[in-house]
Amino acid sequence: MTFTRRVVSGTSQLTFSNGVVRLLAIVTMPILTGLLSPHAYGVAALAGTIISLASVLALAGMDTSYLRAYHSAQPPNSADAEHFCWRFTISSALPTGALAALAWYFLAGDSVDQDRGLAILVAMGVVFSVVSTMAQVRALLAGRHRAMAVSIVISGVIGAAASIGIALWRQDALALLIPLVLGYLIPVLLLGTPPIFGLTKRSDLTWDEGAAIVKIGLAGIVTAPMYWLLSSSDRWFLQHYDGAESVGIYSIGYSVAIIGMMVNTAVMTVWQPEAAREYEEDRARAPGTLGKLMSRLVVAMAIIWLAATAAGGDIVRWLANERFHAAAGYVPYIAGGVFFYGLLRLANTGLLLAKQLQWSAFWWLLGGLVCLVLNLLLVPRYGGMGAAVTQSISFAFIAVGIFATAQTKFRILLDWGRLAAVMLVVLAAGAFLERPWHAAPFFSLLMKLPIGIAVAVIVTWMTAPDWCAKAVDHLRRRVFR
Repeated sequence: MTFTRRVVSGTSQLTFSNGVVRLLAIVTMPILTGLLSPHAYGVAALAGTIISLASVLALAGMDTSYLRAYHSAQPPNSADAEHFCWRFTISSALPTGALAALAWYFLAGDSVDQDRGLAILVAMGVVFSVVSTMAQVRALLAGRHRAMAVSIVISGVIGAAASIGIALWRQDALALLIPLVLGYLIPVLLLGTPPIFGLTKRSDLTWDEGAAIVKIGLAGIVTAPMYWLLSSSDRWFLQHYDGAESVGIYSIGYSVAIIGMMVNTAVMTVWQPEAAREYEEDRARAPGTLGKLMSRLVVAMAIIWLAATAAGGDIVRWLANERFHAAAGYVPYIAGGVFFYGLLRLANTGLLLAKQLQWSAFWWLLGGLVCLVLNLLLVPRYGGMGAAVTQSISFAFIAVGIFATAQTKFRILLDWGRLAAVMLVVLAAGAFLERPWHAAPFFSLLMKLPIGIAVAVIVTWMTAPDWCAKAVDHLRRRVFR
């Protein structure tokens, strides 16, 4: 398979599986928001932010090192690199999980009404999250996209069923946190890990070789807490100024708005190792092939932003309990943050291939400062809306900075004129479709649907006329065969 076919095939499978999981979350929303209070959602969201922060700190960018080193033409690579990366992450996940549990135990007493008993779930969440990430990278490097897709769907189904079952039994944060932990554990069980006995043995790499692997993803030590600051700290600002109920309402808007994350996750899961492989195979050809496909992936992310912006508010008003309807206004801005996060991950490719990820860390640090200042200024005055706007602006700032820097380190050939035209069309359509068109959310969605489809077709044709021509030709031959 060609580079493009490998990326598109893997991305399609993972996008479909993530889409199934998002659909399950939307389908179960009326049941769970009817059974659980905004406070329960708020507590679960805050615990989730602790798990998220501790997990990325424990990984310390080792998942990136694993991806880049495994297919490297120069040693250390292959099995030696894999063994080192797994030992490193497991050794860091266990103590980090314990520290996260202690942090939750002592924070919970003052912040979230004595929910200290959730500390054990926080610890388990951290460990399983780290191991799950490494198991997925391992499957990815082996090209097991279908197995990954199946594990995602199974995790989503079990998690949805567990949420409803626990919520019928008790109406607190356990109904959301236990399924979260199961969502990390199940992929590990299905995808597998390297032999545990083998991981107990010391690595055969020298100190310098191990340091070289760590150095590749070392920027993750900076970018990980900055990502948490941008994507999760807003809940703690809302908790401080407005309380857990405000966090719970915000989390519903967030759960709808991050529909774009399923595409971002699928794209980056497949893109990074395939981009590294393409670069290693032919460094002269790589700027052109990477640029052509990257442009199309950016447009795909923009279309997903448009879908979330047009439909997100209506979905909240239609499916969520009326106690959560204020979240509808947050959706376009959170979705904007998701788009810019996907953009910066694509832009980071140039720095990854050039092995100069320290520049990524620099822009994440600046972006974290911007995020902190905006949260302090906007959340006390505008609440959830201020938090949502902060996310969008902060991620946009980092994306622009990384894109500009990466192009100076490894220039990827992009059609900037066409990209700019497409972005303007999508932005104008988003402004037009964002507000409800009918008092009944379902009819509002139906009224917007034809225009959304038309815009998506137009921008796709503008970006990838060759793909569209092939699709039309294929349909014509199938219809008239």
